[in-house]
Amino acid sequence: MNGKHLFTYSSLALGVALALNGGLALASAPVTPIQHVIVVIGENVSFDTLYGAYQPPKGQTVKNLLSRGIIKADGTPGVNYARALQHEASNPTDQYTIRPLHGNAYVTLPQPLQTGILDPATFQFKGAIPDTRFPTDLPSGPFQITKYVPYGSADSATGDPVHRFFQMWQQTRGNNLDHSLFTWVATTVGTGGDNGVDGPKPGDAQQGGELMGFFNMSQGDAPVFNQLAKTYALSDNFHQAIMGGTGANFFAIATADVAVYNNAGVLATPPANQIENPNPQIGTENFYTQDGYQGGSYVNCSDAKQPGVKSILNFLKAKKRASNCASDAFYLVNNYDVPYNVDGTAKALGADKFVYPPQTVPTIGEALSAKDVSWKWYTAGRDAGDILNDGFYPQVRALVDSQVPTTIPEPTRTQIVDAKTYSSTQTIVYNSIGDPLNASANIVNTPALRDHLKGMETFLSDVSNESLPAVSFVVPKNLISGHPGYSAPVLYEMFINELVNTIQSKPALWANTAIIITTDEGGGYFDTGYIQNLDFFGDGPRIPFLVVSPYAKKAYVDHVYHDHASILKFIEYNWELQPLSARSRDNLPNPINGAHPYRPANQPAIGDLTSMFDFSVKN
Repeated sequence: MNGKHLFTYSSLALGVALALNGGLALASAPVTPIQHVIVVIGENVSFDTLYGAYQPPKGQTVKNLLSRGIIKADGTPGVNYARALQHEASNPTDQYTIRPLHGNAYVTLPQPLQTGILDPATFQFKGAIPDTRFPTDLPSGPFQITKYVPYGSADSATGDPVHRFFQMWQQTRGNNLDHSLFTWVATTVGTGGDNGVDGPKPGDAQQGGELMGFFNMSQGDAPVFNQLAKTYALSDNFHQAIMGGTGANFFAIATADVAVYNNAGVLATPPANQIENPNPQIGTENFYTQDGYQGGSYVNCSDAKQPGVKSILNFLKAKKRASNCASDAFYLVNNYDVPYNVDGTAKALGADKFVYPPQTVPTIGEALSAKDVSWKWYTAGRDAGDILNDGFYPQVRALVDSQVPTTIPEPTRTQIVDAKTYSSTQTIVYNSIGDPLNASANIVNTPALRDHLKGMETFLSDVSNESLPAVSFVVPKNLISGHPGYSAPVLYEMFINELVNTIQSKPALWANTAIIITTDEGGGYFDTGYIQNLDFFGDGPRIPFLVVSPYAKKAYVDHVYHDHASILKFIEYNWELQPLSARSRDNLPNPINGAHPYRPANQPAIGDLTSMFDFSVKN
């Protein structure tokens, strides 16, 4: 412990206290006609994976695989396919680098694998075995998934690409101007060696070429996402805020910041086994020394001597970009579980518990409450109805019932079966790391604030009663989130279609609502979009982003540079809130147009989403 307190935000804390106690805080009226913002967050698909073959309406342009000539409308390689050709590489030193040396192009992609695909009959994940639905001679670049796995089929799940922090820095080389190493990085390190006895090993990263797949809207894939884009506003320059995966990006959506290791609110050093070390192991091309979901995930990026840090800091220094790394702070850049259970009780911490400590990083929930602006974070799986009414509940119950000894007398046996069935189904349904406010000590330990954390049953009831708060965050069930492996984009698309139709069926609600649709991150899938370097943590690759609203620009493709903090900037703009903290990304200015439409002239800069709206519309 170094004795440094994490944050001192007395003004925010005072505002929350006043709002909760009926004090001086007054409710802010929106400055635009938008009275309800609904932010819907799916999982793990990049912009080019979903919108790579999108053809915009007349008068609009889009930057994707098709427009760049990388593919043709029929999904076959285009005249500029070489722009996306994947190469092997090498790292001639024993130090991590975001700029490995290029080698020869792959002749064909490595065989796609079934890594992470969930078997719905056994609830077990399939291993890293070849996915024989795909041929072994796929070209060494993007390929159309639905030539081999029909969109919307009963068996549409595909393998889960790697999507971790240091891997993604290497894949994009920082700015993604050269995107030829996505495959090499994935197949040399995978998700890291700290993933249990069945996890990746040197020479067996459990990754193939699945990350190069894309869906083809020109051939009828993703019809709802296609139609929403052609009716409302689509961004082709919206980015995940943090390099890497779900946990860090959900946290950024709630805070415009990064979780940090602490002991009772004071900066501390994590257990040694939980500190990232992406330096390659001796005798391997690029297999990281200490990295994985059951191991290395924290990094002290203020210290260039820490493993993996120097290469990124040097890159930022050359761009005259600050790191935003506080001295001696260890930041969580990959997935650990949140520190609280759904009921608010604390989870155990320790070297063998891959759970991050309670956080005091200021959140959008606290800021809204301080201004008496209503809000809820709806995560499916929090409400009992989300569990008991789930389609898998009877199947899980049958499995549990077969495992509980019949010698246990009633009613005890039934009570055991009920409890285990509920718990097991909740594990399947509930996205724990997609519930980032359940990591906030300020939220969880303040009953009036914790009461804003709800499930989907509450959301549906609030819509039905037209009692939605001003700001809603909606996280679907795991199996319909669109996450590769245990879900698929078609399932998230069906969820979105139903949600939009439900809101639109309430004319008074729809008239003043903006539905924001995105994903937490790109899932490690290939993308060709330029990345702006805001600080040590990102930005990351492009992800899909739609604004569906009567006030959204019609059939519009927006090129302004945005990331997850842009959602917070819009909320803050609409309800006249201040940035969450002195270091949060919502302090960054809006972009100024320059010579390149996708690169702000005043970097670092991110938009506030207002470029996607037309508030002159009369309803």
